[in-house]
Amino acid sequence: MKINAYAMLFAFHLMIMGNSYAEMDYEAAEKALNTLFSDIASIEMNTTNSEKRSKPSHYKIQYGDTLDQIIIDHVENMPIKRDTLKRCIVHANPNVFNRKNPNWMYSGRKLKLPTVEDLNKCIFTDSAIEEMQEKRNKDDWIHHP
Repeated sequence: MKINAYAMLFAFHLMIMGNSYAEMDYEAAEKALNTLFSDIASIEMNTTNSEKRSKPSHYKIQYGDTLDQIIIDHVENMPIKRDTLKRCIVHANPNVFNRKNPNWMYSGRKLKLPTVEDLNKCIFTDSAIEEMQEKRNKDDWIHHP
């Protein structure tokens, strides 16, 4: 898998949230990035074409379903935090959730279950760069005692 600049910036962003740029730990960020990419690579290797065809790609929401239970029952075990999976599912299915709230689903609608490609698109976005730029701009502000 090719490591791109967006992925690198995203990993650095995760490592420095709440810290000033002078205190960044690039070695820890690189280690986190390598762990993330190895996890994604292991998911890709474990998901063969036959498994992709045999697993359903959509789920019809029933009354009383929760997103947590759908993830447990229908999304294969992935070394990705459940909150990240929820965010990716909500992002890929805006018509299923009211106001992008993962706890408020409409019953009877089809929910697209995430693939590895969907997770890559969700995690490695331009918004990570924008958030880093916003953080940098706030660091330049003048602070008064």
